[in-house]
Amino acid sequence: MEILNPHDKFFKETFSIRENVIDFLSGTFPPEILKKLDLSTLTQDNNSYIGEELKEHFSDIVYTCFCKDKELRIALLFEHKSYAAPYLHIQLLRYLLKIWETNIKQNEPFNVVIPVVLYHGQEKWKHRRFSEYFACIDEALYRFIPEFEYLLTDLSNYSNEEIKDSAFRRVSLQIAMLLMRNIYDEKYLEDKLKGFFEIGRQYFEEEEGLRFLESVIRYLYNASDIAEERVIDTLKEISEEGGKLSMTIAARLIEKGKMAGREEGRMEGEREGERKGRIEGIKEAIEIGLELKYGVEGLKILEKISTITSLEKLEAIKEAVKISRNVEEIEKLL
Repeated sequence: MEILNPHDKFFKETFSIRENVIDFLSGTFPPEILKKLDLSTLTQDNNSYIGEELKEHFSDIVYTCFCKDKELRIALLFEHKSYAAPYLHIQLLRYLLKIWETNIKQNEPFNVVIPVVLYHGQEKWKHRRFSEYFACIDEALYRFIPEFEYLLTDLSNYSNEEIKDSAFRRVSLQIAMLLMRNIYDEKYLEDKLKGFFEIGRQYFEEEEGLRFLESVIRYLYNASDIAEERVIDTLKEISEEGGKLSMTIAARLIEKGKMAGREEGRMEGEREGERKGRIEGIKEAIEIGLELKYGVEGLKILEKISTITSLEKLEAIKEAVKISRNVEEIEKLL
């Protein structure tokens, strides 16, 4: 799958390192599950099971691992939006079916799949059971609901100190989690940048450390508005090679920007017009859906919706209107 934004790319680069995944699982998995896994057998599955319905919300990296003598899959799903996905269980169910359909096509036994969601958005994640989507269900009917769970790592639940000192052991994973946790608070991140880089002072002298540092620099340049000069000056204080690397990457990106500048300028007006058209179309679809489903009560929240300019958020609201049980569930997204 094409990586569409710098958050996805950084996630892929961080968790393609097997040792980082072992450290992540060791720091976040429930002990009763972790003790049954043979992490020495952890192997990356190079397939992605993200379909068209899911790629706007998730990217994935999948590993196989043995639990006693049975192979299972651990699916690391990165929620790359800045807000929590509504009705996550439905999205995860689509994802699990992709894996099991692959088992059928390849004439394999079904794998148990442990879905692990990594979230670094700004909204608080509400962890619900699938059965909670169904209102006033008689106890006798629960057996018809495909109940399953997922493991959540919400980085907002960790302090920076916990990430550095207790949750994770590997330097690269500590730095990656710190950057992802704070990427939306640029002023704070800029103030703490030297302290975060300081963790990797010795690591950045190694070949692997420099490769990882390149990923870090590109992530900062592409996912934040922190000035290149600030990144360069900060890294110079930590690592001579890191300072050189940051300057080289900045120069490449600037040159690339110059080459693309004229074409981008020509297309920008066209894209903006298309974007505005899509926004108005989605708002109109939301209005029709609300009126048909909830009548006057549904139309009361249109004023709030009219102020939203995020295409992604409007798409989430449109999807929520289809499967919501009441207006209050939609209002929680506003």
